[in-house]
Amino acid sequence: MEAVFGFLLVVVFLWWLARRKKQRALKVLASLQKKAQKPEVREPLTYTRPRSVPEPAPAERVSMRFAEPGRVGELFSYGGPSSGKGYIHDGSFAVIDVETTGFSPGKGDRVIELAIARVDKNGRIEDEYATLLNPEGRDTGAVFVHGISNDAVRNAPLFSDVVADVLARLDGAVVVAHNARFEERFMAAEFARAGVRTPPMPALCSLWLGQQTFDTPNHKLGTLAQHAGIPLVDAHAALGDVRATAALLPLMLDRYRPGIEFGHDPARGLFDPYRLGSVSPMTRASSLRKGADGWMHSLLSRLPISTGDVSDAAASEYLEALAVALEDGKIIGDEAKALAKVAGRGGMGAEQVRGLNERFLELIREAAFADDVLTAEELTDLKRAADALAAPGYFDDLQATVTDASGQAREKLNPSPTAPKPRKCGHCRTPGHYRSKCPELN
Repeated sequence: MEAVFGFLLVVVFLWWLARRKKQRALKVLASLQKKAQKPEVREPLTYTRPRSVPEPAPAERVSMRFAEPGRVGELFSYGGPSSGKGYIHDGSFAVIDVETTGFSPGKGDRVIELAIARVDKNGRIEDEYATLLNPEGRDTGAVFVHGISNDAVRNAPLFSDVVADVLARLDGAVVVAHNARFEERFMAAEFARAGVRTPPMPALCSLWLGQQTFDTPNHKLGTLAQHAGIPLVDAHAALGDVRATAALLPLMLDRYRPGIEFGHDPARGLFDPYRLGSVSPMTRASSLRKGADGWMHSLLSRLPISTGDVSDAAASEYLEALAVALEDGKIIGDEAKALAKVAGRGGMGAEQVRGLNERFLELIREAAFADDVLTAEELTDLKRAADALAAPGYFDDLQATVTDASGQAREKLNPSPTAPKPRKCGHCRTPGHYRSKCPELN
């Protein structure tokens, strides 16, 4: 009997001991959980000098994810189906696109490339502006997407440097962008950093309009461009995207039968004319391809139509690089890319590069005529250089000469049965004189 009672006593003691351990374990777990939830309080660090407090990024005031007709965002007021009561726009459109360091201006992402094209309702481009932008210490992000490295933007202008040029192209126009909310958020943040306030600008999202007018698997810009037969040779370059959107715009406007109306007419007087062109843009020619027309044609086609005046230093640097590239009478891929970088640093558009190419052709023409004789070999070299610079036929008015025993010009070699083509000036394009004799330059 005593043995049974002793056994029961041991069992009860072991049960009590196990229960006590379990309660202690639960208390410890609860204490750890409470400690984890409570924020750790640290003593403030001591600095030998005041810390600089970064300026908070502007808050996003609108929760729209996509552009919605009739809604007003931070910068744009979006057009939609016509009701017969709103503003019908018959003027210019400003098609814009940006490349950025990331997806969130609220978290400090910045614009690193901006392009704007002013177009009419038929899609005819009236003016283009494009530049790389310095993100002020922010890493450029996904280089494999946009192709813009930190080194590429190191000497680029700040957004605040070119804000007048940007506003001048938005002035009096309806803004168009593909997925316009993305552009709006970044543009609003950049304007805020530059201390610029604007009234709401009427805008149209080509992504929304594409959804209404194209039956495609998706409505990405590349998909719509391919469906419409519009080339998009340099996707994710701001100017390439702008040109594709501008080409799509008249097709979509024509298909959208209700028509588009806006809540108000475009804002005017947005910019200070005295600040226009005060800082040169930094242009970019990306995705160069030789193709059927050659490297120079590819370079010219990827630059904006025109920019401002080119400085003498930038012009000299380009001409020197061009002379090195054409030593063998042709331009290859690496040489074209090097020329594109020089042109970009100089803020050149296609018209400026074309003008410098023609100035180079005039210089080598003058060198060939230094002895008043143009040999067949010299003429071949001149024409080869013109072809390499995407200016075929530039020297069609020239004919080679032969000399007699005394070295005097005797007759034209293989004279043309028809009159030579009238010479056009390399500067003003007026027939009858060379660039060196142009009245506008002398």
